Order: sequence, then C-alpha cells, then structure tokens
Amino acid sequence: MNNLQAKSVKPRWIFGIIAALVMTFFALYPQINLMILRGADYNGAFASNDTDEAAYAAYLQALIDDRPRKNDPYAGRDESEKSQRPETLFSVQFLPPYLIAIPARFLGLNASQTLIFVAAIAAFLTTLVLFWLIFLITGKSEFAAIGALAVLCFGVLASGNGAIQELFGRGSAYPYLPFLRRYIPAVPFPIFFAMFGFLWLTLKSDVRRDKTIFAVCGGLSFAFLVFSYFYLWTTAAAFLFALTAIFLLIRPPNWKREFCYLMLANVIAVLSLAPYFYLLSQRDKSADSVQHLLVYSHAPDVARNSIVICWLVLLACLFGLWKQKISIDDSRLIFLLALICVPLIVFNQQIITGFSLQPFHYEFYIVNYLAVLVIILGFDILLKKFSAIFLRRTVLAVTFSLITFWGFAEVYLANRVFDKINISRDEMIPVTNYLVTLSKQNSGYDKESVTLNFDLTQADNQPTFAPQAVLWARHQHIFAGVSWEENKRRYFQSLYYLNVSTEKLKQNLKKAEIESCIALFGWDRFNYNLSVNARPLTDDEIQEAAINYETYQEDFDKVQSVNPQISFVIVPVNRKADFSKINLWYDLDEGETKGSYILHRATPKK
Repeated sequence: MNNLQAKSVKPRWIFGIIAALVMTFFALYPQINLMILRGADYNGAFASNDTDEAAYAAYLQALIDDRPRKNDPYAGRDESEKSQRPETLFSVQFLPPYLIAIPARFLGLNASQTLIFVAAIAAFLTTLVLFWLIFLITGKSEFAAIGALAVLCFGVLASGNGAIQELFGRGSAYPYLPFLRRYIPAVPFPIFFAMFGFLWLTLKSDVRRDKTIFAVCGGLSFAFLVFSYFYLWTTAAAFLFALTAIFLLIRPPNWKREFCYLMLANVIAVLSLAPYFYLLSQRDKSADSVQHLLVYSHAPDVARNSIVICWLVLLACLFGLWKQKISIDDSRLIFLLALICVPLIVFNQQIITGFSLQPFHYEFYIVNYLAVLVIILGFDILLKKFSAIFLRRTVLAVTFSLITFWGFAEVYLANRVFDKINISRDEMIPVTNYLVTLSKQNSGYDKESVTLNFDLTQADNQPTFAPQAVLWARHQHIFAGVSWEENKRRYFQSLYYLNVSTEKLKQNLKKAEIESCIALFGWDRFNYNLSVNARPLTDDEIQEAAINYETYQEDFDKVQSVNPQISFVIVPVNRKADFSKINLWYDLDEGETKGSYILHRATPKK
C-alpha cells in the first residue's frame, strides 16, 4: 500500500480499542490485586508502584483542597500574600495536576481515588493515540494495534529493566510500566505521541488549511509537554530538531512549502519556552546543588540500550537504501530517521551543553518506548511484505497473545515488589481519615499542625490523605517549604524523638539506608543512577554526619522542641514505641487507636 492509498483508508478503531482495553486492564491490575489482598479490610488507597508517586499524590491533594500552585504539602507552608515561595519542579510542571485536580474537586474525589481513574484513562488514551499514529504511517489497522501494544508492553524490556531482570536473576522486576507513573508521565504521555501524529499530518496533508491546523496542534502539544514533564518536552524538542534538520538535508519534493508549516510548529514550540524559563528563573537556585539534580559533565553516553536499538535500525535503513528497497525522500523514512536520532541527542546533549540532568529518566520513562516504536515502524518500512502477514487472523491472534503474555508478566512480577508497601499504605487510611476529621473540627489542626511519625512510610504518604504537615518525610526536601539545612535539622529532630542512637545512624549510612542517605546527602548518594557523577559516601562524610547528630542531641533545648511544635504522635499498633525523648518535652495523651495506628495528641510541657 503506497502513501496515496493509505490516505483513503480509514482506521478500524475496533482493533485499537481492543489493544487499549488490554492496557487498561494492566493499568488496573495493581489496584485489583490490592483490593483482593485486603478483602473486606480495604480502605480505599490507590495501589502505587513507584515511591515518587507519594509526592505527586500529595501535591495533587493540595490542589484538590484548593491550596495555591506553590504549596508544600509536607511542611504545610504555602505561598500567600505575606509569604512568597520560589518555584519548584511541581509548581512549574503544573498542567497535568490541574487538569485532574479541577474535575476531581468538582466530583468530590480525593487524590487517591482520582489516581485510580488516571491510571486507567492514561493507559486507554495512550494506546489509542499510538494506534492512530502507527496507522497514519503504515495504513494498517491490525498492524497498528499490534504495534501500539508492543510499544507499551516492551518499553521496559527495551531499557533492560523489568521482568527480564528477575527472569535472569539480576534483581527484582522493576519498574512497573513506567509510563503509568502518576501523574507524570501518565497524564501527558498520550499528548506526547499525539504531537508526532500532528507533525506527520502536517507534512502529509494536501490542504493548506489542514496543514496549518495540524502544525498549530503539533506546536500546542509541545507547549503542553513543556509545562508537564521535563523529560517529555526535551525528548519532543530533540525530535523536532532532528526532523527539521533531516528535512533540510534531504529536501524531499515540495520541501520549501512543507518546511514553512514545519517551522510554524517550531515557532509555537519555541515561544512556549519563554514563560517556562521565566518560571525556572524563579526557583530556588540552591536546590540544584543541594538536591544534586544538575551535574556538570561532557562525557558521551552511547551504550544505552535504546541507542543500540536505534543504531541497528539505522544500519538496516542504510542497507535498504543501498539495495534500493526504499527511497531517501520517502516521508516515512524521514520520520523514522528523526526518531532514530532522538536517543543519541538526549543522552549526549551534555557533550555540547556541559549539563546532565538525571538521564536515567529518559531511559525509564520515554526513550525506551521510542526505541520500540522505531522497531515497529522500521519493520513496516523495510519489510513491508512481511508486515502484511499481520492481516492474517491466525498470525494476528498469535502475535497479540504473545505480546499480551509478556505485558502481563511485566505487570505481575513488578507489582509483587510493592505488595507489602501498598498494604501498609491502605492500613494507614483510618488514622489519616481521622486527621482529616480533626482538621475540620478544629482549624488549629489543619496544615499548620505537625505530626511526628514513627513509621516513615506512613509519614511520606500522609499528605496524600490528610492536610497536616509532617516533621520529616522522604520527599519533604523537594518542595520549597523547607531549606536544605532545615530539612537536615528536622531529620535529626525526628531521629532524636524516636531515640535513634548515633551509632545506629552511622550503621544506616554505611548500609546506604535510603532515608538517612537522602536526608543528609541527597538522592544521588543513595541512587547512583541519578547522576553521571555519582559518589558513594566516604567514611569521613559518615563520621562528620554522626558528629553533627551527636552535637545536635547535646544542644537540644526547649526552643528547638517547638521548632516546629508537634501536635500529634502517630505510632504503628504493632510497634513498641520509645517515648523517652519526646516525653521530655511533650505531654502525650493515652492515644486513640485508628486501624493499624495509634494517634497521640501532644502538648508542650510548661
């Protein structure tokens, strides 16, 4: 089927819908599994398969509660007329949370309930958009459905992670379908692939009015990504750059006319960056160094799985050109070549810019999916006769079944990693619901009040369900409410109240225990994937941290005990809590048991 024939063929959406329903089931499987595990005890928690979802859910709940864009759900310190706050990654990437917070508020849903729907809707829409995109380029509905399912099910495999790790004994099956991490990249993910579709239609449409509309839609899709997720919009920018450059290099028929419309999309994309960079200029500059997000490096990065995959497809394309199986000015080939360039650009832009920003996010959340898309499109372009076999029902059914089987293996194995955590998160709902009730009964128990949490998992997830601030939690320092120094002080304060010894802290740091590492040294000192300049903790650093904690304990006084003032102490029922330190400064009531936790009200001693 040539391009002119493809234009007259309409997609058979039933195939796309079937593929979308499969992915929707995969998206809901963790939730179904949690509800089965909990049975009659299920309290309504959303099943999470990524620890970072706690922070996104907390920010979303704050927006649902009508708190300002620059809010801090962990410290309870929001922007107001009297207190200005710097921008954060959350406040800059504001479109996805507002897109779901506004209808959630209207429907009376909390963040936990909302994110259950987000997973299903994102999976369904992303699959349909991918089906549409692949159909536009290939003209085959059956092949497009298979391709869409393959991109989403094999994306983790393309990065060398997921089920393949467990099957080969290299560790747990992680991560779980990373494109479904909520709310990013899940919400903007279908928009990302829709942008490709609009750009394709911009080049292929024969009607000037339609070309203009598609170019504008492509540019606006890019603009949406800019205020959604850094790794999506920069990947989209790499594709736009590659497509424009290759278009100018090859100069297909009518290239001047087509180039004008392509530049229209580019202009809109560039204009959208102006307000984005303004918002970035308003962030706390110290956060870059403190959180170890941005590092300086010119080192090339050419060994990623996605780069290798794309290079292999490129070699196949060159072989096809040599054998004259394809034409250099074929728009499908131009589009494919632009996609092939994307991994090489995003993983190696630091050679020119000198800046690297946690490149593993590209590998986990987007470029891996593009690598599979490159294989799918390359297969159809280079082996068109073979791709036609997917029109046969038997081949279609077998291929569909094999992809679905692998997709379920990814979901099943990865979900098991978070079973215990999700059960624990659901068990905390009664106590967080009680905190919500208390905040409605007494305004003094709202976001200004602070809880001391003996369970750090409960502390990290509490802001998803309740408005009260926490003394310290894993994701606290990524918001703007507390400085890096205050974050460390609050962590020491938490350890002090929990009566954790200096020796225990040293042991935790030597074992690279996550909370201790990120609280005192930053995320990259725990997770070496976060930085190309990853540095393990040294003995001197551990000793210095221990000395600082020892000094903190010795200098602790009444002034520090109420900075911040503790309103509640929350302890797991099955944990024998040591109140010896907190009792020096606070009077605790007998406590109320709410589910698996006991909540004590705390009053400062006079």
